[in-house]
Amino acid sequence: MKSSMRKTTRREIRASFGRYFAILAIVALGVGFFVGLMVTTPAMVKTGGDYMNRLELYDMRLVSTLGFEKDAPELFAGKEGIEAAEGAVSADFLATEPDGRDRVLAAQTLLETQNRLELVAGRFPEAPDEVVADASLYPESAVGSTIRISEENPEATAELFAYKEYKIVGTAHAVYYVNYERGATTLGNGRVGGFVYLLPEGFDTDYYTEVFLRLDEDYEIYSDEYKAAAQELELWAEPLAEQAAQERYDRIISDAQAEIDDAKKTLREETAEAKAELAEAEQELSDGQAELEDGRAALADGRGQIADAKAELSSRQAELDRSRQELSDGRAELEAGLLQIAEGKAQLQAAIAAAQGGGSLPGEGMQGSGSLPGSGQTQASDLQAQLNALEAQLAALEAQEAELLQKQAELEAGEAQLAAGQEQLDGARRTLSAKEKELEEQEGKLADAEKELADGQQEYEDGRRTLAEETAEAKGKIADAEEELARIEAPDVYALGRDTNMGYACYENDSAIVAGIAKVFPFFFFLVAALVCITTMNRMVEEQRTQIGVLKALGYSEARIMGKYLYYAGSAGVIGSVIGFVIGSTVFPTVIWSAYRIMYNLGDYTLYLDWRLAAVSLAAAMLCSMGATWLTCRYELSGTAAELIRPKSPKSGKRIVLERMPFLWNRLSFLAKVSVRNVFRYKQRFFMMVVGIGGCTALLVTGFGVKDTIADVADMQYEEVQLYDMGVTLKDSAEEGMDGALAQALEESSAAWTAAAEVSMDLTGKDATKSAIVVVPQDMGEIGKYVDLHTHEGEAVLWPQKGEAVINEKLAQNCGIRVGDMVSLRNEDGEKLWVTVSALSQNFIYNYVYVSPETWEENNGSAPRYRTLYLQTAEGTDSRALSETLLACDGVSAVSVNADLLNQVNNMMKSLDAVILLIIVCAGALAFIVIYNLTNINITERIREIATIKVLGFFPKETAAYVYRENVVLTAAGALAGLFAGVWLHRFVMANINIDMIAFDVRILPMSFVNSVLLTFVFMLIVDVIMYVKLEKINMAESLKSVE
Repeated sequence: MKSSMRKTTRREIRASFGRYFAILAIVALGVGFFVGLMVTTPAMVKTGGDYMNRLELYDMRLVSTLGFEKDAPELFAGKEGIEAAEGAVSADFLATEPDGRDRVLAAQTLLETQNRLELVAGRFPEAPDEVVADASLYPESAVGSTIRISEENPEATAELFAYKEYKIVGTAHAVYYVNYERGATTLGNGRVGGFVYLLPEGFDTDYYTEVFLRLDEDYEIYSDEYKAAAQELELWAEPLAEQAAQERYDRIISDAQAEIDDAKKTLREETAEAKAELAEAEQELSDGQAELEDGRAALADGRGQIADAKAELSSRQAELDRSRQELSDGRAELEAGLLQIAEGKAQLQAAIAAAQGGGSLPGEGMQGSGSLPGSGQTQASDLQAQLNALEAQLAALEAQEAELLQKQAELEAGEAQLAAGQEQLDGARRTLSAKEKELEEQEGKLADAEKELADGQQEYEDGRRTLAEETAEAKGKIADAEEELARIEAPDVYALGRDTNMGYACYENDSAIVAGIAKVFPFFFFLVAALVCITTMNRMVEEQRTQIGVLKALGYSEARIMGKYLYYAGSAGVIGSVIGFVIGSTVFPTVIWSAYRIMYNLGDYTLYLDWRLAAVSLAAAMLCSMGATWLTCRYELSGTAAELIRPKSPKSGKRIVLERMPFLWNRLSFLAKVSVRNVFRYKQRFFMMVVGIGGCTALLVTGFGVKDTIADVADMQYEEVQLYDMGVTLKDSAEEGMDGALAQALEESSAAWTAAAEVSMDLTGKDATKSAIVVVPQDMGEIGKYVDLHTHEGEAVLWPQKGEAVINEKLAQNCGIRVGDMVSLRNEDGEKLWVTVSALSQNFIYNYVYVSPETWEENNGSAPRYRTLYLQTAEGTDSRALSETLLACDGVSAVSVNADLLNQVNNMMKSLDAVILLIIVCAGALAFIVIYNLTNINITERIREIATIKVLGFFPKETAAYVYRENVVLTAAGALAGLFAGVWLHRFVMANINIDMIAFDVRILPMSFVNSVLLTFVFMLIVDVIMYVKLEKINMAESLKSVE
């Protein structure tokens, strides 16, 4: 009997394979969708967890506003449960690329054990001036290039680096940055473009900016167990971090005070030394002045002496010249006298000789030629007398000659004396000339001394002035240092777990999206599957009630008879469950993971088989298939064999609602009336069709609605909220950074613009702390043209007044903030805000807080730096060309084009298209199976009726229209019900999808309703085409068979 029953069951499966396959397919689809969605989240978590644990992502990040000492990690190392404690330095900085453009990068310390990298190309750094760069930003061809620390960096940032240039030696993915988002910053355009990792020696710091801790046990990420361990770690690590931060604070205060004291001491010493040097210089100046005066007096005396000497020399020279003239005249007279004497002497000698010779004297002979001859005696005496006279004259001449010779000797002596005097005079003149030269040298030295003294005086005055200035400057610096020391606040310490890591948190949110969908969709799939199973098995049991009665009459037990149908439904359920589990565990997660890899770098998908989930899905499948069968068989088997052998009495006909409306009913054709009666007569079929098709349509509406909600987020952000086309980040404020080239570029582009300050800050609310961008417009009257603040309903929101702030609705929701609440904002630069929330505005991407300039200045004591320009370009402007023009300006640090951001976000959102497509495909498949199964059942149970109308002469198309007309009505009713159910289901699903920093405008576009209905009808038409073959195969002789 068992063997015959099994054979009968197998034959039944073959004979009604379409019905059997419908149960199998609906179970496989339901289990596959259920397992696929349910396993995707844990599979993603497992894959991400394996990647994070393999690369040893930190468990706790300790941050202090003042940093930590180099020995701070030793406080945590060796603690129970701690595998590693490492200090690190991190900083956002402006890097100048080889093309000259600046880009914001995050520099991180390459640690030994934590936050490791997955190398893509090249190698890891081996020298302090080498880095490994972000593989998502730099291609492999970038290996070997260099990046330079931009001169536009703040001084404090530039001083963190040991080198001005770093060589890229490799590219890698970092477990610290698992998604595309690299974080916000106060530099450049406010967004970090990528990361670089360098050795600790690459930083020039004597402290750590943070300390990373890692637990010695690898927990499942996001699990309650891990959260408890992280919370326990935070409980004891944060106080230690506060202690370490306090030690650094004390050292900073101590060192700063010591520096101030040293500066004061140095100032006193240097001031005293400078004053002593000035006094010494003043004394030297005084002595130099006295020496200068003495030199001037000596010079004047020398000049007087030289003048006197020159006068005396002139007098002596004149006297010498007169003596020389006199000597010259005396020599001439002497020579003339000697000549005369010589001549007289010669004459006298001649005369004497003549007289002695007896003759008369030459003169006398001539004279006495007239004397009387004969007077001899007289003549001799006269001659003697003449001779004596001549001798006397000769003696006189000789005496005169001797006298002249004596005079000549005297004259020669005088000449010698005169020559000696001339020589003395010449020597005196030479001495005087030498003294004059010496005096001139003394005058030159005196002039140099005067200049030197003047220079010394100027130097002295400069020294006094410099001393006064340097003293004032030093005192000012000391005062500033004391003021800065007084402003140093006790450090704030933050114990930041993985949940504050952007990639880790976003990955949890994104994986939870699928989990949120899994909370709803599988229930609908199983509900529809259960309805299909109930309908199918109910129709099958009713069709075979005569066989059941015969089997019961033959002695088969109710359990054996029920076992046949349980086997029929259960085998379909088991096979469908196995197929669904395999497909759900492999295909679904793989497709979804491939989509999410656009946003995340977490390695390859790890196959995850959850056998508990397999057991649950199998139990659910058995409940849907065998449970429905058991309920149906239990009711039929409760009757006797005789009752079961006889067919059920047909129900009495009733008038339908339309028959009570003659103005409509009478206008219908006969076949239309038959179809309408059939639709409303079989209420169970009507209910099953409407619920089944309505559920499928609802799933389609939800799938399309999720796509509508997500797909247009970027469009709504950059077309409805942020109305500007480009954002320009300046290196300086708008007042200082508008150089000629930038102003000219803006003027030539005909772009309208306004300035604003954008500051990244953390907002602390009642429930959470979230990052937000604070926007401070320079012109409150103009900003409305560039940023449109409005509510979800489209009502305009007024810009905040002094002390107020407008925040976006998603930020308020996440932080538990309502209008009228006081909130605080602060950042690592010490900037802070304490404001009242005046309104909530709609925003879709990122978190924004809007405040007035007065509010900022009141809280921070200074006006904000308006370093961002919002540009509205003229129609037809080439944004890319304008962007390049603006970037070429010296005053521009970065340019962001909203069109590019729009494409970026749209590309990111495309990762969810795979999930949505799966939903739509599965919903479509479900709709097809439901329509196919119900249509198949409808045709099967009405086969005699259909055969009869064929006998009556209906053409094939008329016969098909007779059946399909009911399908159209039922499909339309189900689709209409599904539209309303889809709206509710869509809202419920979106309530379970929560992505940080992205808000969705929950909506379903009209075309989504149209597409959902069209797809439902398309599936119906496909089923009608398939069923047309079955209608053609119906034998008309069936109508002549007797039921009895």
